[in-house]
Amino acid sequence: MTKANETSVTIRFGTDGWRAVIADDFTFDAVRRIARATSAVLTRDQDRARPAVVVGYDRRFGSDEFARAATDEFTRNGVDVLFSRSPIPTPMLSYTVNESRSVAGLMITASHNPPMFNGVKIKSPHGGAASNSMLRAIEAELMNDGPDSAAADYGEVSEIDPFSAYLDRVGLLVDLARIRDAGLTIVVDPMFGCAAGLLPRLIGEAPTQIIELNTTHNPLFPGISGPEPVDRNLTRLRKVVGDGGANLGIGFDGDGDRIGVVDGDGEYISSQTIFALLTRYVLEYRGRSGTIIKSVTGTSMIDALADHFSVPVIETATGFTHISQAMIDEHATIGGEESGGFAFGFHIPDRDGILASLLLIDYVLQSGMSLSELIEDLERAIGTWRFRRIDLPLARDEREAFRERLSSAQWPRTMSELKVTNVIQVDGTRVEFADGSWLLVRMSGTEPLLRIYAESHDVDLVDSLLMDARLLLGV
Repeated sequence: MTKANETSVTIRFGTDGWRAVIADDFTFDAVRRIARATSAVLTRDQDRARPAVVVGYDRRFGSDEFARAATDEFTRNGVDVLFSRSPIPTPMLSYTVNESRSVAGLMITASHNPPMFNGVKIKSPHGGAASNSMLRAIEAELMNDGPDSAAADYGEVSEIDPFSAYLDRVGLLVDLARIRDAGLTIVVDPMFGCAAGLLPRLIGEAPTQIIELNTTHNPLFPGISGPEPVDRNLTRLRKVVGDGGANLGIGFDGDGDRIGVVDGDGEYISSQTIFALLTRYVLEYRGRSGTIIKSVTGTSMIDALADHFSVPVIETATGFTHISQAMIDEHATIGGEESGGFAFGFHIPDRDGILASLLLIDYVLQSGMSLSELIEDLERAIGTWRFRRIDLPLARDEREAFRERLSSAQWPRTMSELKVTNVIQVDGTRVEFADGSWLLVRMSGTEPLLRIYAESHDVDLVDSLLMDARLLLGV
């Protein structure tokens, strides 16, 4: 395939890789261009003749063939490839990059996006999201894409099965025997994605039972808008847990790096609350005392916990591109974001939904409390917090006009009878209030959406803040 056959699609990496509609902007040519540009960055100033990358893919339509196209382009440009024999979760790819000492990873996935999308995630040698500097270097190569010529020294392809090594690693980080022997009933919804079968494989035949829903390989994700583990997509999980007397339910996104959680009553638990619970767990039960990393969309509960445990918090822009780098720089104990992705300093600096789910289960067991009781105990310690996010469609040609409207908006001194103390232009606009409440308006880095977030001590205040923001901005 030569450059003359290729389209002029502009590729920009957002908060979690690059995503586009299949056969529109997401094409074989686009994937080859990314692999070629990444090869140029990886082979620049390398001590060894052929660097190695890990290439993986999810269960979406055509993901395996897109991964093969990327692999062909890597090898043509003098890069060795460790190629997964089957679809894998993104955390498994991230761990394999680190464990194999490869220089990068490329994952074909659109994570939680609707079924017409696919995408590319790039991973660093640490197993975390690629740094901003690496992504900008790849984008620069994409803009200055040179002649399509093969390297003098072709790379080699090695097919790998990364499951055993990854699952062994997870088994070292969690007391699986305690979970197996506890006699729990846990319902899991992998949302037709790559996490299917993993928890049953880890737990095996044991007193604890893992019941899975939606395990088939179906890239249409029937019954849901996309494999995103949020309340509106977990209706079946909530019903099965609530009706069947299970202890809790866990949903995974399409590539297994994020989770959504349902308590024993079938009630969806905000991912912000899960972030706070996991943070308390690693500080209290795992004895960790390092820095906490959260994105600008992260809950104020993290700040309250940091004060309680006397540990620092660093806030980043949205996306694990920023969180992963901060975790590495700060030797952080945990990093997380509003959308249900959590990373742990004793593992890799990247989201891992499989590990996060097991640690949450371990918290329930070690504490002797149910999930709802853990939440009540958390609220006694740091107060009650409520959170909500709304997503509004925003066409591509509307983005710049709205960006200008947002940056020039005149925010009032009070909103919903709360005193405004600060307005910050960072990754959108964040409005902070005297009681710790906050409001954030930003454009999604992965979808054509405007996102509005609010957190406060009362659900009615949250809804009021969201409405105030919509009225002020005319959306």
